[in-house]
Amino acid sequence: MAKWRICLITILGLTFPVAAADRPAQTLQPAGTTVLFAQVLDWLDDRHFAVGRWDGSITLFRTPHQGEFGPIITQALSEPTGASVEMLVRFDKSTFVTSDGRSALAVWRRAGTVESGSGFTLAESPSYDGSLGPANSGLAVTISNTRYLVTGHENGSIALWVKGSGGFTIAKVISLKSPDAPANPWGLRNIRCLAVWRSDVLITGSEDGDLVGLHLPDLKEVFRVRYNKAAQRGINSISVVDNWLLVANCAVGSADKNLWLFDLKSGRPELSDAEDLALDTFRSQVFDFDADLAKEDSKILFFSSTEEGLIWMGDIESGQLIITGVTKSSPEGGSIMAVSPSGDLLAAATYALRLFRLR
Repeated sequence: MAKWRICLITILGLTFPVAAADRPAQTLQPAGTTVLFAQVLDWLDDRHFAVGRWDGSITLFRTPHQGEFGPIITQALSEPTGASVEMLVRFDKSTFVTSDGRSALAVWRRAGTVESGSGFTLAESPSYDGSLGPANSGLAVTISNTRYLVTGHENGSIALWVKGSGGFTIAKVISLKSPDAPANPWGLRNIRCLAVWRSDVLITGSEDGDLVGLHLPDLKEVFRVRYNKAAQRGINSISVVDNWLLVANCAVGSADKNLWLFDLKSGRPELSDAEDLALDTFRSQVFDFDADLAKEDSKILFFSSTEEGLIWMGDIESGQLIITGVTKSSPEGGSIMAVSPSGDLLAAATYALRLFRLR
């Protein structure tokens, strides 16, 4: 005989027993949902970093002092338009830049030093042609004593920005759309990730599956490679250290991989190794959200965050990805990660924010 949990409902002073099976599936009517998931993270210096989230919030943290439980929030900001924060990048010691909707950036600047406790305020909102779409990635780089900002966009283009006395202006925009069909069923071409190699070559990773190398600052194409000719999903993240290029994607099916290592010594990416980072091998697909390379003395370390809520770590040895450990970072979902400039800490954010000691 089935067991029923009985609840009592009182109407006009009369009480009636109601079986659980007869109750409505949802009593409270939804009035709205805000997604607090972390989307971007960048270190501002060795002890301070910023996190941007889907709800349009930007939170700044410092690393904990002795006796403190974890990262301490120092300031909270929000996008001027209320849009999701899809890009956040440190530009210099007093400035960072975020995306802000489909046709603008937000430039945040502080007047004083970190020690003075000076906070960041909105300094300017440089606009651009809305056909580019939101900035999905950003990178600051210095070439011949000139500081540039590069932004990757939803429509498959990148923009090269320069900072003058009047603020940020676009110097050049180029489309990097692949001549081949996108490596995804939705036709996405977002430039999700940017990295610098040899100080003057920009490498881009796109949802269409292409890795493109561009000489800086003229943006002349150096190479174009599809990271996996059989790819069914695009590129989520890239990282470069020395002549190694790490690529993260979503693996579809048991034969696919979600972490790829390329050797750049020849002047273009040559596949060196690949791994499928998954504990549950029966999943139809496993997203690799973020991947980072870091140098420790003579060793090259890698870190990779997957949708199982795990951070994988390992070494590169003789061109192979050697897994040395795995850590639970979140009950669900992949974390956005960044290694501190000094290389001693790894910050990882999903719904919670965690620091991991590397040294």
